[in-house]
Amino acid sequence: MYNPNDPSRVVKKRLRERLGNSESIKATAMSDIDGGGKYTRRWVFLTKKRLIVIELDGSITFEKRVKDIESIEVREFAGSGMLIVETGDGLTEEAARFTKTQSKDFLKVTKVAISVLGVNGNGNGNGNGNGNGDSFLKGEEEASNGLDDSRCPKCGRPLPSGTSVCPFCVHKRKVLARLLGYVRPHWKAAAASILLLVTITMLSLIPPILLGKLINGITEKDTSLLVKIPIYLISVYAAMQVLSSLRVYTMGWLGENIIFDVRTQVYRYLQMLSLNFYDRRRTGELMSRVTNDTANIRAFLVSGIPTLLVNVVTMVGVGIIVFTIDWKLAAISLLPVPVLLLGTSLFARKIHGIYHTIWRSWARMSSVLADTIPGVLVVKAFAQEDREVDKFEGTNKALLSADMDSFRLRSMFFPAIGLLMYLGSVFVYWRGGFQVVAGELKVGDLVTFVSLIWMFYAPVQSLGTITDQVQMAATAAERIFEILDSKPEIRDSRDSVELSDIQGHIVMKDVTFSYTPEKKVLTDINLEIKPGEMIGLAGSSGSGKSTLVKLVSRFYDPEEGYVEIDGVDLRRVNQRSLRERIGIVLQEPFLFHGSIAENIAYGRPHAGMKEIVRAAKAANAHEFILRLPNGYDTEVGERGARLSGGEKQRISIARAIINSPSIIILDEATSSVDTVTERMIQEALERLVEGKTTIAIAHRLSTLRNADKLVILDEGRIVEQGTHDELLERNGVYSKLVKMQTEIAKARAV
Repeated sequence: MYNPNDPSRVVKKRLRERLGNSESIKATAMSDIDGGGKYTRRWVFLTKKRLIVIELDGSITFEKRVKDIESIEVREFAGSGMLIVETGDGLTEEAARFTKTQSKDFLKVTKVAISVLGVNGNGNGNGNGNGNGDSFLKGEEEASNGLDDSRCPKCGRPLPSGTSVCPFCVHKRKVLARLLGYVRPHWKAAAASILLLVTITMLSLIPPILLGKLINGITEKDTSLLVKIPIYLISVYAAMQVLSSLRVYTMGWLGENIIFDVRTQVYRYLQMLSLNFYDRRRTGELMSRVTNDTANIRAFLVSGIPTLLVNVVTMVGVGIIVFTIDWKLAAISLLPVPVLLLGTSLFARKIHGIYHTIWRSWARMSSVLADTIPGVLVVKAFAQEDREVDKFEGTNKALLSADMDSFRLRSMFFPAIGLLMYLGSVFVYWRGGFQVVAGELKVGDLVTFVSLIWMFYAPVQSLGTITDQVQMAATAAERIFEILDSKPEIRDSRDSVELSDIQGHIVMKDVTFSYTPEKKVLTDINLEIKPGEMIGLAGSSGSGKSTLVKLVSRFYDPEEGYVEIDGVDLRRVNQRSLRERIGIVLQEPFLFHGSIAENIAYGRPHAGMKEIVRAAKAANAHEFILRLPNGYDTEVGERGARLSGGEKQRISIARAIINSPSIIILDEATSSVDTVTERMIQEALERLVEGKTTIAIAHRLSTLRNADKLVILDEGRIVEQGTHDELLERNGVYSKLVKMQTEIAKARAV
């Protein structure tokens, strides 16, 4: 299947022609736009000798010898960037352009050029050296540089989006052994299932033997066998059906309970992981792991393992019986088996990659659904229904293509295997027929022999199906274990302390933080907030206001410096006790599907109705709730869709009030409502923050006039602190922001 993040065959061929065998690749990146800003794909390769850019059609658009490059740098703009090269003669040239999504790879290209090849640079090349290397040409790791985190560290192939699991390097035995560890708590049911399987399989070997004896009895005119054997056959079949019913139920119970354990553990662990884990992954991909991947594991446990056990027992039992009947004929009948095993091995290798392509297609389609269904209002507002349909159709076509590859391979493999089995049975009939004519073998024994040989061939053929399930289960389990093996970056220390009653004295000392190595979001933040004090945070978009309050809530830890509450470093504080003492009101309140009462009591699930009503009254929400048809039992809909913005905001304020927090964080809580609603929300907020340490973020600076102190951020640094009047007198950043908003308000009034 075509992968947009992997160079095409044409590019690889052109690169081989240009480089030969002696020149290894040190770094590579994909340029996804051209000089005119149109989307395209060009590949940038850096070797010890040259920097070369190749188009998809194989044409070379840029090439410079490393020894002629004086300096190399990445220049980043609002939504794109350029790789700039300066040669020794003073000329500056643009090597490639790219969107922000590719900037990380280009920064690594400059890093390798600067740190490994000795080229001068502008210092933008942060990172650890690109590991894309030439592994896609040689199939091996580039030893000197390591590998990019978007590629497999073993084989160098691009990793599927949103995962570090390489489809080609999964250790199936280790993964499946770990998966089977979930059977341990249910070992009694597992033992019963295995016993039933073995018993049923052994019973299934009896009918062919009885049938052979029946035929021999007919040829020998032994009428007693015509009475006994049908009774034996009915008894065996009845026992098999009863035991099969028990086995199906037992295996179903075992599989469902194991998957229940796995799914619950994965979801519980997802709740434990830090926000930066979610920053790097899409919702649809995570949903796919909890749903599709666990479904694949269930199929393996309920169907794959039992089938494997049945096949092993059947092959051993059949082998013993046929060699007892006639070892020469048995040896001849097994001649197709090596071909069957070889074909199955080749089939498994091919289907392995196809199943990973199917999974990636499912994940992409799930991501499209996760994006568009919650955002259906925006889609309709901009009349982009056709565009979203086209996007979904594209991912659906990719899934269709992958599924058809699977069906195409199956349609060739299984009929070929079936033909081999028929040929084997025909050969047995031919050879056995001569033995019957010669008096070396009875007719009934030949019928028994052929029936058993079919029972032997069938498990060999089903190895292909089992291999499918093993491959899918191993990959699904590895992707689930990737979540379970992820370490929460924000963890409670062993000596963590509980914050039962806090004053709300917050100190930030020399705090520096960034989400990615390329850009600092906060730098050298020093801030003190006294108990009961209200602090207003202001600044332009992207100045770091929301990040600062996330550090106070310890959603992230600072890279440098520390944050204290009441003299205790937050890294020593139990997270649950900290967040129970902090009330957060967001700019866009998020309500869960359920009743209004359930949403208000979200932070205190056992709160009584009196507490819920008291919080709603304090949030100016009680009156509008009573006007609803079902009052506090009214369902709010998906993300609160049945309520207005102001109503949702008041519910979120009530949710914060009911917890009686010591610290309040307001993130632009009144920015998206009308004047009347804003006044009601403002009254509710005044009740909420009374006597509590408060950090308020606001773009409308007029809402911060009553703050005890204003803190102004600019490009991640605190540039001003003081009261509203003090900052106006300084005529600095805050003063300019106020004047700008005043002018805008006047212009709107006109």
